[in-house]
Amino acid sequence: MDLYGKKAVVYGAGRSGLSAWQLIREHGGRAVIYDDDPSKSHATSSKRVFADCDLIVLSPGVPPTKDVVLDARLEGKRVMSELELASSFCRAEQIAVTGTNGKTTAVMLIDAMLKAAGKRSYAVGNIGTAFSAIADRLDALETAVIEASSFQLETSGAFSPDIAVMLNITPDHLDRHGSMERYIGAKARIFLSQSECDTAVYNADDERVAELLPVMRARAVPFSMTRPVDGAYISSGFICYKGEPVVETADIDLAGRELEDALAATAAAASAGAGLYAVASALQSFRRPPYRRSPGAVVDGIRLVNDSKATNIGSVLSAVEGLGENGVLILGGARGSEDFSELFAALPPSVKGAVLVGENADDIAKAAREAGFFGIVRSDTLEEACADAVDLAKELGCSTVLFSPSSKSYDAFTSYEERGRAFDAAAAALAAAKK
Repeated sequence: MDLYGKKAVVYGAGRSGLSAWQLIREHGGRAVIYDDDPSKSHATSSKRVFADCDLIVLSPGVPPTKDVVLDARLEGKRVMSELELASSFCRAEQIAVTGTNGKTTAVMLIDAMLKAAGKRSYAVGNIGTAFSAIADRLDALETAVIEASSFQLETSGAFSPDIAVMLNITPDHLDRHGSMERYIGAKARIFLSQSECDTAVYNADDERVAELLPVMRARAVPFSMTRPVDGAYISSGFICYKGEPVVETADIDLAGRELEDALAATAAAASAGAGLYAVASALQSFRRPPYRRSPGAVVDGIRLVNDSKATNIGSVLSAVEGLGENGVLILGGARGSEDFSELFAALPPSVKGAVLVGENADDIAKAAREAGFFGIVRSDTLEEACADAVDLAKELGCSTVLFSPSSKSYDAFTSYEERGRAFDAAAAALAAAKK
């Protein structure tokens, strides 16, 4: 992309926005940062700064439906995401991973598999390091493994990864996208600009994902938990790839629907040239990221598990399947667009009760009652929820309390990480009090 003499506005002063601003300046462009928070913005007048630019780069947190962005499009100005900007300056192989759940785990796995195979790999995007912070520093023998959210993809029309991975699609972020159709459309952009020379790794068990096959021009490589496919699958307790056993599922730190992430990573890494020995080695040494079914304190013989990352219904169901024992859930957080009737309709019999806390507790309680799930307790704080869940677990003869909120954290916390730390502290304090 030729930026010499071009005027660009980077909308959003977060980590990715600041990195995009620096990238533009390093390649001859004139860039300013605009943010809805005036203290973070280079410009005080949105009307003036957007009228006097050639290019607008959107940070992930900025919806493309903002009035100034829509007006700019009508004036013929180019609008793109930080992801697309970074990609245009990157000579390295690009592997992009999207999906409602499991993106971070899959990216970490692919990165570990490539490193085990002796490749120079870098995990970027939503996972931590902004893609634009290192995109132009990578050479053609290196690989960028990119965690790509729907927020980034919806304004990434020209983004064309060498390998695109679609893990799953379940309802999420509908308050931002407006409808399930638009959410799926944003996710599908990961495939739309690929060519026949590229690879599309997809979940053959997910109906919404499989329906995207007609838009995939790249070589399609499926993965499946339920049957052998011409890609990655599970057979006789082994993760397999194209007929070859890779590793026993019992030997890795993933279970239930988390195995989808392992399958997707296997297919992606193998497609990128990693040998199956390296893939197996990475799978066996991998440990899941924090706040994804992380073991916590034990209180009165009840094991507390921290799954604060579970911000939607699909992730809760995945966590429940992975536990494999009777338990009590702690649910609730910020009010959003989740349909909790879907959660209670799909919960396995191993879930004996639920403690509800947070802004949307009333919504969850209503859905539970309508589904005939009456083993619920209401709590006012996270600390009370921990104690109430332990008591309920003892009453119901359960061995585990799973904190898997199924909701965003923004009713009381700035992130799922902060919420996770708060739960760990509450669990530790409860354990100490019981000694």
